[in-house]
Parts: sequence; structure tokens; C-alpha cells
Amino acid sequence: MDYSLRADIADFLKGLGICMATIEDVAHEAEVSVATVSRVLNNIGVVKVETAERVNLAIKKLSYTPNLAARNLRRNESRVILMQAPNFTNPYYSQILSGICDTSRQLGYITLVCNTYDNNGIREQTLTDLIDANKVDGTIMLACNYDDYWLNKYSDVYPIVHCSEHMDNTALPHVSIDNYTAAYDMAKYLIELGHRRIGFVGSENRFLSTRERYRGYCQALSDAGIPVRREYIEAGSVDYSFQSGKAACRALLSLRDRPTAVFCISDVIAMGVIAQAQETGLNVPNDISVSGFDDVDYTTMFHPWLTTISIPCYEVGRKAMLLLQGHMQKKPDLEKSIYLPHKLIVRESCAAYEK
Repeated sequence: MDYSLRADIADFLKGLGICMATIEDVAHEAEVSVATVSRVLNNIGVVKVETAERVNLAIKKLSYTPNLAARNLRRNESRVILMQAPNFTNPYYSQILSGICDTSRQLGYITLVCNTYDNNGIREQTLTDLIDANKVDGTIMLACNYDDYWLNKYSDVYPIVHCSEHMDNTALPHVSIDNYTAAYDMAKYLIELGHRRIGFVGSENRFLSTRERYRGYCQALSDAGIPVRREYIEAGSVDYSFQSGKAACRALLSLRDRPTAVFCISDVIAMGVIAQAQETGLNVPNDISVSGFDDVDYTTMFHPWLTTISIPCYEVGRKAMLLLQGHMQKKPDLEKSIYLPHKLIVRESCAAYEK
């Protein structure tokens, strides 16, 4: 087809919102070879500045859009990232997912989200199927158990980054906070308020964060000369539900020598504890202090505002995506363990113990 006629057709279709330009058209318009256009598009090789400008002007004029599917096929890429998360309803995960998705989009990737419900079978089958079909370039796992050693077989053959949770003794990279130190800081704060009878509400899951937060709580009490009392330890549900927080609170309040403060490993659990305490007729924090962990949006929607550990969730997700990109590109000397800073946020739900 005559190029002048083709240009007229292209202008007509462009007015209808349709683009039919090819890489050959761009090369003809810019008076360069197809190979030069390809180098500009893929940012590879050496192209003179003025030549690159001509190519970019031609791309803009013709409204040329590269065939990404064909390009990715040649590169053996899908440009798709798999995210595995255990519970979309927990507000803690939503900010992390936002950090991952925003960053992946900026890097030119599409994200595929899979809800695994803390099921190893679902996680492994989903991962294996997508790897075998070359459907995803890498995976970010927002939850894994501390003993999910089946993942180690992928450590040298496929890019995986753990986000928020990770395993013990693994070569797989991860982004998280120091859960042990964060929990120690919170328990120490409650002790400094004068509390000696401090309850703990953990979770029935097998996350490393759960274990480390319990360990930090125990160590803070031990350092203060306070014994860890088994009757003060309760477990919320696997998914940190509000109702399980209420149930844990009922158990703690049924004790004759009940706790004067309760440290919860999740904000949602903590809000359940507060609700149950108030339904029982107790005032939070004057009768009982309650602290949480995560600093989700709900913590300041209702009074008393929750004293909690703030996790930079969005930044955790962003760092995880950048780390995954580095591993997909096989960059040397990448970090294996990234720990972001936490912050103790003092609000209304905790007060000094009055004897």
C-alpha cells in the first residue's frame, strides 16, 4: 500500500479511536530502520539522541502501540505478577496490596491476586500451575507458615518474595518488620503504665509474626520480673476476626484475677476485645487497657482510639515489588531480608494502672 494513502487511512481511523500503525510505519515515518525503532522502544543498544527524538515523534504522530503480547512472548515473559493473600477482608492486607499493585503498574506489570485462605494445597497448586504454563514472571506471598518448607524447592528456579510473613531458615527473600522488637516495645509500654496483669491475645495460625509477637511479649514481662501466666494467654481465629477478639475477651474477663491490660496481635482482634469489654460494662481504658497491632484505618474511626503498633503497610508492599523485580532481573547483591521500621502509636485505649 502507498504510504501516503496508508497515512490518510491511519488519520481517519485515529479519529475513530482506532490505531493500525505498525513498527514498519514508524520506521518509514522516522526514516530509520525497523531495528532502530525496536532499540528505541526497548531502550537497548545505542541510538543517537536526534534519531531517538525522530522515532518518538513518529510514534506519537501515528499513535503507535507496541504489540506487548508478541514482545513478551519473544522475551519469554508474561509481565504478570502473582500475589497470594490469605484474607482480602482484613484491612491490614489492603494497604500492602495497594503498595504492590501501584508499584507493579509503574514497572509495567499486571497483578493477579489469589485468595489462598491459608491453604497450602491451594497455594502450591496455583503456584505450580502458573509456573508450568509460564503465566507469571514472579510471585509475592503475603502469608506463609513458618514451616512451609515446600517453598524452598523454588528458591533457585523461580522468583518468589515473601511479604509481611516469611519462613524460618530460608533462602527466599522477604520484606517485613521486626515483630519481636515491636511486640516487646508494646508490652514494655504497658508495663511502664504500671500494669502487671497483662493478657495476650494471639492467633491460632502458624505465622512467624504470631510466634515472634508472643515471644516479644514474654521477654518484656520476663525482663520486668513479671511471670507469664498461662491463663492470661488466649488465641483469636486464624484470620484475626472481630468475633474471635470478643470471645478471647470473655475468657479473660471471666478470671477472678482478670488482666488490667490486654495486648492483642491484631487491631481487628483488639477492637473485638474493646467491644466485649464495653458490653460487659467496663470502661476502656479506665477499667482495662487494650492495645493492638498494625494501625489499620479502623483504629481511629471510633472512640476510644486504639493504641497500637504502626506498620508501614504500603511501603512493605512497594518494597516487596521492587525486590521481586530485582530478582526477576537477576540483579547481583540483592538484599535477602528487609526490615522496615515500626512505630508505637499512643492513643486513647491505654491508661496508667490505678491500684
